[in-house]
Amino acid sequence: MTRAGRQDIQRLDRGLLYLCAAVLGLFILYPTVRLCVQAFQLWNYDALTRGDGLQSIINTLVLCFASVLGAAIFGTLLAWGVSRYTFPGRNALAALAYLPFALPPLVGVLSFYYLIGRDGVITRLLETLPGVEDAALNGFGAILLIHVYSFYVFFYAMVGAAIEGMDRAQIEAARSLGAGRMRVFWKVALPQLRPALLGASLLTFMSSGASFSAPYYFGRGFPVLSVQIFNERSQSHHDAALTLTIVLAALSLLGILLFRSRQRSTGGGSKGVRSPIRSAAGRTFASILAWSCMGLLLLPHLSIIYFSFVDHHAWYNEILPTAFTTGNYSAIFSNANSFAPIRNSLWMSLVAAFFTVLIGVPAAYLIGRRRRGGVWINALVMIPWALPGTVIAINLIVAFNDPWMPGSIIILWLPMAYFVRSIPMLTRMAAATIEPFDGQLLEAGQSLGASRGYCFRHIVLPLIAPALAAATALVFATSLGEFVASILLYQPGNKPIAVEINSIFRSSVGAAFAYSVLLMMLVAGSFALSRRFSPRILG
Repeated sequence: MTRAGRQDIQRLDRGLLYLCAAVLGLFILYPTVRLCVQAFQLWNYDALTRGDGLQSIINTLVLCFASVLGAAIFGTLLAWGVSRYTFPGRNALAALAYLPFALPPLVGVLSFYYLIGRDGVITRLLETLPGVEDAALNGFGAILLIHVYSFYVFFYAMVGAAIEGMDRAQIEAARSLGAGRMRVFWKVALPQLRPALLGASLLTFMSSGASFSAPYYFGRGFPVLSVQIFNERSQSHHDAALTLTIVLAALSLLGILLFRSRQRSTGGGSKGVRSPIRSAAGRTFASILAWSCMGLLLLPHLSIIYFSFVDHHAWYNEILPTAFTTGNYSAIFSNANSFAPIRNSLWMSLVAAFFTVLIGVPAAYLIGRRRRGGVWINALVMIPWALPGTVIAINLIVAFNDPWMPGSIIILWLPMAYFVRSIPMLTRMAAATIEPFDGQLLEAGQSLGASRGYCFRHIVLPLIAPALAAATALVFATSLGEFVASILLYQPGNKPIAVEINSIFRSSVGAAFAYSVLLMMLVAGSFALSRRFSPRILG
């Protein structure tokens, strides 16, 4: 490459570095630093000891570790059975196992509330039994059940991929040398699965600590940090909210320290053949178990659709609803005010996805191609990954709630929060595609007289487009269903679907479930679009 060409690339790298540093510094570093400074200036020790402060810290830790254990057991066993054996219903179970990914957090919690909560169908059925008076599930047990359902997918996906790539030759060699099954598992299989187990444990631990919807609805008598911060903020206890926010961020960092893995996967051997279950009794048992799991996985989704057609004004003391209507949907589309939350969620999610791509792609280029400043950009990008949504929301409130800031910026707080929460995911997915890219292709194109723009459109873009499309769809989907930051940052003029569902679910249950179905369809469609491109990324 000529000296002029190298200078052009250096100018491009500097321009991208300045752009990423300015935007990430403004929306990530500045709010985080300002939050820490203000929190330590207003540090409130009483917030950690009085009321539910200390108990919420203990409960959050207990819940995080219990969620990791429960999700690990269920997700790993499911991944092992689906990846190692063939049985009737196996293919359907393997596909439906990803269903919790397509269920927005608040919508999932709402479905569980009307299944096992105080007004739940299962609760009413149990209370018809002699001697059963209060069958509603609340507190730690209910939250743990929802967390296991929501987060086992991390273990299923990551451990399943590790099992698929496991070197079976090592296991067979150990067995042929006389090692027992347990010794083979501990000494051969587990080291190959450890990176996936630790990665899934980290995601589950941090997601549990950041969880808001389940503790908010089921946490009576079981306070946790995310809800306690919201309560302190709602009561204008600014110093207490900041103090607990720092503690919650510290717990997330604790998860990184506990579950980080420096070991790379030792898999990569030839893919093994799944073993058929030979006995008729075994196949029957496996089939019953598979269809039972599928029924449980589908239950929240089907209940949401079912309740969206119920006439809740006529459903009082009956165990199961008997009156149905389509008015829950027609009211949304016939009233401009009722349709506004859908419109708000769509435009805010689109804005967040657009700016995430606009900044995430240059950041991924600097990181993936190891350009100057890429290490610092990577550090900035990954800060939100270690912060729960509650912390990110408080960051933005502290940073931009100043008298000199224009009032119109308040309506942009939510898209800003979505952008901050999504930038690590899109950047890492794009960087993973850019990193192995052969830079000599660009040099060859330029040496043949093509401009940088032409080379980008015809060489670079076709190679990174699948990863970019999948990541953008994921950003859009997660922004649509976001609730924890939304409830802290929304304004009346930009109330999203999730906050609207939370506002009306007690007074207009049918409309809340109709909104939930629409939100679930939007999120599921976005995830389906992302998976349409994902095989080309991962394959």
